[in-house]
Amino acid sequence: MSTRKNPLVAIWGSTGTGKSELAVQLAARFNGEIINADAMQMYKGLPIITNKIPLDEQQSVPHHLLGNIGLDEETWVVGVFKKEASRIIEEIRSRGCLPIIVGGTHYYTNALLFKNVILGPDDESAEPAPAPADESSTKYPILNESTEALWNKLKEVDPVMADRWHPKDRRKIRRSLEIFLTTGRRASDIYEEQKMRKTRQANEAEDAAQESEHDSLIFWVHTDDQVLKTRLDRRVDKMLECGLMDEIMEMDNYMKTALAAGKTIDFMQGIWQSIGFKEFQPYLEALHQGIDGPQVETLKLECLEKMKTATRRYARYQTRWIPKKMMPLLEEQGKLDRLYVLDSTDVTQYNECVTVQAVSVTEKFLQSEDMPAPSSISEAAQNVLQAAQASYSSQATPSRKVCDICQTTTLTEEAWIKHIRGKSHRRNVRHAKYTALVPVHSGMTTVKPENST
Repeated sequence: MSTRKNPLVAIWGSTGTGKSELAVQLAARFNGEIINADAMQMYKGLPIITNKIPLDEQQSVPHHLLGNIGLDEETWVVGVFKKEASRIIEEIRSRGCLPIIVGGTHYYTNALLFKNVILGPDDESAEPAPAPADESSTKYPILNESTEALWNKLKEVDPVMADRWHPKDRRKIRRSLEIFLTTGRRASDIYEEQKMRKTRQANEAEDAAQESEHDSLIFWVHTDDQVLKTRLDRRVDKMLECGLMDEIMEMDNYMKTALAAGKTIDFMQGIWQSIGFKEFQPYLEALHQGIDGPQVETLKLECLEKMKTATRRYARYQTRWIPKKMMPLLEEQGKLDRLYVLDSTDVTQYNECVTVQAVSVTEKFLQSEDMPAPSSISEAAQNVLQAAQASYSSQATPSRKVCDICQTTTLTEEAWIKHIRGKSHRRNVRHAKYTALVPVHSGMTTVKPENST
């Protein structure tokens, strides 16, 4: 029996690291119930494309917020998730059970563990997802033009977003411009509305939920990057073998039926953001056009590679979120000693390196016993924590500056200092002084060349 008043176990980590398996093991061992914190896994059906834990692997452990909303519903915003999850946590505790939060939508978990956490426009999770690239490029030819042309157009239609991005960052510039073209609204306005809405919903959730201070223990299930890439590629291949295309066709048929009925589908929201459907759009289009034979099979393989790339990219984003967004908040609250890294790199050692260590730490936590230092449980834990702490401690300070001499734009104070101290900048400044052709900017001060009148 736990001696802690309001214990809560949270399991972090990227997709493919083994979070769900650990959650089940801990729930079975400590009379726990699991709350899903993965936005796509909340949708009913589609177990393969959303990577739901199979029923037989749940080991009769109660799972909440798993397959609980329809395909036509919008993805839950943070405030709604926090309100519902907080209610479920209290119900679980009323039964004398341990609530365990697990899922890859880390900003959901953030909302539960930390008060007054609101996403800003720099968070990818708050950003509308673009339509499939092929579709947008065909409908809006400007998206195929040079980065400079995209940049100039974005400055014209949404100067706030243009000022946010580096003029050579084609991906972000294109995405902001695509949002404007597909929605008719400026991305900067959308972000501001999201911020206001989420602030309001978070406040409502605070009032509506019977909140108590969570006494939290956090596990970060981590896999070496190179090993994870291979594992994710193999998982996508297995998804294809287990019926991925059936689910993609199911979504496609659902979409066509909805459109035929006069409904509007926003491909930047809801289940349509899941990895898989949008990546296979070229293949589906070829089938609709009656293309058959080797050509369509080649296209299918190309789409599968796109899905693998998107999955790896999402895993990197999930991993970066932890030191970027979560660890600083833990440090502010003096709770970094509650974060334990578990190394799931070697699947043959999963039980020893993940399950056994997590059970040992959880036992001590629930009994309020002295707990080991997080960096002491393994060499991998020490290395990951040190690298993560170094990463968030050195996060750059946003500050956009333009060097007229070098025709260079920097977006952070650190990058600006590095630029003006660099050999190329100093060489260009000396050249400008000698030629006296242009005014010289050193830092934020305009300096006239020496011996000029």
